[in-house]
Amino acid sequence: MVTSNSSKSQELAPVEIVAVEHLKVIEMIYLMVMHLMVTLLLQAIITLKGMGTVYQMKNEMKVQILKVRKLMMKTDQLIFRDDFNRNRLFFRLSEETKLIIHSYTKIKHNLYKILTEEGLYILKGYTEPGNLDSIIRFSQLLHKSGFHTGLMYEKFKDGSFLLNEQGIVWVLLKYISPKRKFSFSKEKDREEGLLTLQKFHHHSKTILPNLPHDLPKENTVAKWQNRLRIFESHGPILTKWFNPHVISEIVYYSHLSLNSLAKDYVESDEVVLHGDVASHNFIRAADNKVYLIDYDLLSVGSAEWDFVQYASRILPFIKWSGSLFQIHSKLIDMGKDHSWFRTALSFPMDILREGNHFSKSIGDERMPNSFANLSYFISTWELRKHFLTNYNNLIQ
Repeated sequence: MVTSNSSKSQELAPVEIVAVEHLKVIEMIYLMVMHLMVTLLLQAIITLKGMGTVYQMKNEMKVQILKVRKLMMKTDQLIFRDDFNRNRLFFRLSEETKLIIHSYTKIKHNLYKILTEEGLYILKGYTEPGNLDSIIRFSQLLHKSGFHTGLMYEKFKDGSFLLNEQGIVWVLLKYISPKRKFSFSKEKDREEGLLTLQKFHHHSKTILPNLPHDLPKENTVAKWQNRLRIFESHGPILTKWFNPHVISEIVYYSHLSLNSLAKDYVESDEVVLHGDVASHNFIRAADNKVYLIDYDLLSVGSAEWDFVQYASRILPFIKWSGSLFQIHSKLIDMGKDHSWFRTALSFPMDILREGNHFSKSIGDERMPNSFANLSYFISTWELRKHFLTNYNNLIQ
């Protein structure tokens, strides 16, 4: 999650805050430990020179080696190494930017919120950066084209947008201060999120000729085919926990949707697709505008694919109500203009996703949550079928 500046007085959540002035102290402690290890080895060598027998030399060497091993075990503990690596990262960050860093909060793995003299920032790390250069280039061009409710990457002192540290590529982004949590349960948020997505597509289409050619081509159908194949392979597990008739029906309608898409799909003008229009990637900012963040899944294809995903995301929040869905005229028009849009909307992507998560979680700590999520989505199966019938009638 990402990004925009707010007052430096804003408090950070007390998840894991480390003052930057302590970084040098921690690094000095680590260096002192390493120095002590070397000193012990040197002491062993000096001592051995004064030994009279091979037996005495062996015993003294064993004592010194055991001391060194104990120190190495202490410095090689996961927590110690993680802390040291993290402190090295932020010490490096303070050197590679003009920011005066006060503290940071860990949001999740390789994602930090940073409090600086200049405001709040996000630091995000990639173990496999892939086409990160193209994503940053896209963000710059998108902003220049007039789309100002998206991500803004910050440059480091050397003029680049990437910082390599400990085998991880890091990017720095401005933090977007939320006014409140964006939610698909609110009609205002659903509609303004839809408008933001439309603007995103409009501006991305204008800059498409100037983008690098390594953005992937949209391949939603191939992803769905793979998701269905995995879901079917988990059939014996799923039918033990859930109604076998419902599981069988889900598989049947999934195949029906994919077969229809293969015949009916017609590609429209290409845009850059966001690829992950979940509610957590929209921010209702302090300026009351809706921002769209997280460009990690960008691809090139027909804009309708993002709208299929958006519609599928909001439907559970309105309990598959046709009357509430009808408010969003853009999605109704999509179904009128593209018959394949209705077919794609009938594909139960969320049930298959949660079914695969549940099957893989059997026996571990994720299982209760996975079971609850899948149970909810399966419980909506009849509502979905009823909605799709009403949706088709409404369009016709």
